[in-house]
Amino acid sequence: GWPKLRESKGGIEKYEGVKLATNKSRDGKWVHTRKIEINTFDLGDHQVLIEGKLADTRTSHSPSGEPEGGPVLVHHLTARLWVQGPDLTISAVEAEMPTIPREICPQALPAVQKLVGLKIITGFTQKVKDLIGDVKGCSHLTNLFLTLGPVAVQGYFAAYGRRPGARSLDNPSLSRVIDSCHVWRKDGPHVKS
Repeated sequence: GWPKLRESKGGIEKYEGVKLATNKSRDGKWVHTRKIEINTFDLGDHQVLIEGKLADTRTSHSPSGEPEGGPVLVHHLTARLWVQGPDLTISAVEAEMPTIPREICPQALPAVQKLVGLKIITGFTQKVKDLIGDVKGCSHLTNLFLTLGPVAVQGYFAAYGRRPGARSLDNPSLSRVIDSCHVWRKDGPHVKS
């Protein structure tokens, strides 16, 4: 199960009693949490909107690393992809940085427009890294966009996967998941059925 949380000095949570597979304890003081939430919206006409939010909370953001009296929100980022099916092409991109640690962080925002026109197919991860990774963008925003790609596939199938012809191997949306994992292997029972 989930680790038990205990209040400690300054309202900081502490994990206790968690046993890892190695049978070692993971007792320790909480220092950081990253939460990512992603939602998919069916916009009709084979288009979906994928919206992701990322929040990093730490015990401190001071250079000394000393606690600042409670959890501190360091990053709050939002990323949106408008994805057109059935070939899963990114038709529009948007990003926001409501909470950031540095004044110059928003200078990375224009780079995300380079994702427009990209198809969510094999090689998507590397293309995103090439277009907005490293010094070309914000590493946290890049990671969020990397997470949105597979969610776009899931969201598109949730919206359109039950319609006539959607399960045909001729469907470009379905063909892109073939051999992407054990369940979707070409010779597996799920694909053959």
